Amino acid sequence: MKRIRRWLLAAIVLAPHLAGATCASTDACLAAIDKAQAGTQTISARFTQIKHLSLLDEPLVSTGRFAFKRPDRMRLEIETPRPATILINGRDIRIPGMTESDKQQLAMTPMAAMFTELGAMFAGSADALRGHFEVTATPADGAVTVTLTPTVPAWQRLFRTIRLRFVEPDFALASVQLDDALGDRLDIAMSDVQRNQDLPDSLFDAVPPPAP
Repeated sequence: MKRIRRWLLAAIVLAPHLAGATCASTDACLAAIDKAQAGTQTISARFTQIKHLSLLDEPLVSTGRFAFKRPDRMRLEIETPRPATILINGRDIRIPGMTESDKQQLAMTPMAAMFTELGAMFAGSADALRGHFEVTATPADGAVTVTLTPTVPAWQRLFRTIRLRFVEPDFALASVQLDDALGDRLDIAMSDVQRNQDLPDSLFDAVPPPAP
């Protein structure tokens, strides 16, 4: 379940990216994020995910593809080393092949509510995050780093911070860092980010579309 939770968090934070003017304060950056979402219909990208675990000497590396379609459909496809797919449609989370027991366990965790809150950042209401997170945005070295620190006790038991780095000139999402409550860290690096390409609805169905 811990691996599933990390993948789900990754799916949320990989959603639409900034595309706007440089901001000089947290309020200005949140306003820029809201403005950018008005023109974001789809996102597709490749990613490399590196897990730094306190119990292991070497990090765990996985790669895959991410896709987002407005308003709230996401597909996170892990390709290596263990193939897995996560589909999110609003509050509905589907993991093909997941057991019914794991589905029920996931539904009972604080994660489902947190996914909805994180989605606010990519639905034109980023300021709403302040109800459950301490939010800061810091511009530096041609990029803006948005840091989310949970203020809800149940979420604090899961992770400490989420950091998202948006890079000029178009403020595309370049990397994500998740620090969990146990001291482990998840780093995600983005590449080949494509905005507003035509993504069919079938891509976000439980059964993937046939290869062209």
